[in-house]
Amino acid sequence: MSDDGAPDRIVGDRYRLEDRLAAGGLSTVWRGTDLEREWPVAIKVERDGTNEPAQVTRHFERECHWISHFADAPTPASLVQFVDASIDGADRYVVSELIRGGALADRIVEGATPGVDTVASLGRPICRALAFLHDNGVAHLDLKPANVLCRRRGPPAVIDLNSAVRVGDGSSPLFHHDPYKPPELSPTDAQDEPAGPHSDVYSLGVLLYVLLAGSVSGCDGTKLADWAPIDPWSRGIECAADLATVVRRATEPLPSDRYEDARVLLDALESVLDGSARMATLTAESTGVRIGVRPGECVGRFDPAGEIPAIVLPDEDGYLSPTHARIDRTHEGWILVDRSLNGTYVERDGEWRYVCSRDGLERRRSAGEAVPDTRPADRVRLTDGSRIAPVRPDSGPVLRFEC
Repeated sequence: MSDDGAPDRIVGDRYRLEDRLAAGGLSTVWRGTDLEREWPVAIKVERDGTNEPAQVTRHFERECHWISHFADAPTPASLVQFVDASIDGADRYVVSELIRGGALADRIVEGATPGVDTVASLGRPICRALAFLHDNGVAHLDLKPANVLCRRRGPPAVIDLNSAVRVGDGSSPLFHHDPYKPPELSPTDAQDEPAGPHSDVYSLGVLLYVLLAGSVSGCDGTKLADWAPIDPWSRGIECAADLATVVRRATEPLPSDRYEDARVLLDALESVLDGSARMATLTAESTGVRIGVRPGECVGRFDPAGEIPAIVLPDEDGYLSPTHARIDRTHEGWILVDRSLNGTYVERDGEWRYVCSRDGLERRRSAGEAVPDTRPADRVRLTDGSRIAPVRPDSGPVLRFEC
């Protein structure tokens, strides 16, 4: 499909292309509308005539593969929310949420205030998106400010999975010199080193430095011996010694000297920013996909008109609330607090318990739906191995809680 004269073209019998947002070597991104849901979306379509058809096909196949892999799983808010994708028929396209705040690259150029607060508000959620991918055996391999979009509300979102690979498959793609790429992905004498989560760790380290300093001066030598870790202190950047250590270790030239993956890097960063790296894990029983959850975070469905929850659950039928439940930690341990209009089921010690917010009970009564004779609590304690069914135990996602 050519993108010439594309406005008002319908792809996939559902998505209308409207305004061109960006163009790259292999694809063009359009603002458009999901005609089925009447949602604004971003639609990436192939560019004909500029590359070998096989190269374009591989580009879309890789991204479609990972979109399908995570389609029925919980995902972090800091990973772009995908809507649909197809490589069949005449159209090849990827549809995702429309993010209107621009790329992180633009924000850096426009002079966003660098410093520790920016690392916390932007760097931490970006690390979390990569930690999610690494926890589930995927390396992104092309993290850079141009591949991070800034929402007007909520965390930034990592985009573009077209270079992503399965960890351990031996892939080691080669990129042009780029300050965010480690030696093993650059034209150096280290390019025979296998790529993996450690490669993303390097990119994250450079990105954290940029958020601290406001600019980047990376390494681009052709020999590994010419590379050195980025040290904020030696470059005159004021920050805590522990934060400087995080950046330095993440950007070590040798993969073995870096953090193992983004989860280990995130734990180190959390300890510096908050003094604690306490997290629990939710695992989707149907897919095995795992995601970390911090105290006070909400799970729920994606709503393009509202603020995105920290953990987005699949919900084709719109049963879930955008902020369906909050998972928190008190002096007595972990708890789930229902905030939905339909309630949540939690299994503990082999027994399913129904919890529902006050607003949810009132809505159900007003709608003439059956409600328990005894008013249910709006919260329940979570223990290691508890199961959470945001819809019903026999329908929708079931998540296993581990702490």
